[in-house]
Amino acid sequence: MSSLQVEWSCSQCQSTFTNRRKFCTDCNSMLTWTCIGSERSGLYKNFFRHRDNCIHCTSEIEDRSQEVEEKHCAIQKLKILNNGN
Repeated sequence: MSSLQVEWSCSQCQSTFTNRRKFCTDCNSMLTWTCIGSERSGLYKNFFRHRDNCIHCTSEIEDRSQEVEEKHCAIQKLKILNNGN
């Protein structure tokens, strides 16, 4: 998840990442997340529990779900147009 509300970093080598991943590409340590809205942080393995209970992160999930729905509708419309030819 590329996220504006969550920052990803490696506590071992101090690298930062713009997208969610489990391990650091530089030193292979498990990444940590920091939620900007709630100012909480933790290891990658605990992020999903946080995300499901955080109002700042939950709103991003809902926004993404709406984007997926809109893309799905656009694909369906293209399929209908393509079948009409």
